[in-house]
Amino acid sequence: MFVPLGHNKKIKVMKITRQEAKSMIDKLDNGTIYSVTFVKKDGSVRLMNSIKGTKRGVKGVGLKFDAEERGLIPVYDIQLAKKDPENPDKAWRMVNVNTLTEVCVNKERFEVI
Repeated sequence: MFVPLGHNKKIKVMKITRQEAKSMIDKLDNGTIYSVTFVKKDGSVRLMNSIKGTKRGVKGVGLKFDAEERGLIPVYDIQLAKKDPENPDKAWRMVNVNTLTEVCVNKERFEVI
């Protein structure tokens, strides 16, 4: 399947499983910018631009729970960080692997099935 991207450009959309999507995000190099589309708890769809491996806003305390055990991926929301640069720690979000619908990385689009 091809989806239009920009003016005359088309990219191929590949289908991957949720586990493949999580594995792909986990294996990205630090500093890689990627996008995830997912369904939020309230049922709305969200597109989030994220960066892999940033330490912005990290205080060294760690999470009080195991995100992987709960099927969550911690991501740093670039748009939110730009909106409030004084509080970089407020840009961290959790994405539920079970509600992922799309991952875009390195100009490649992956539909999560």
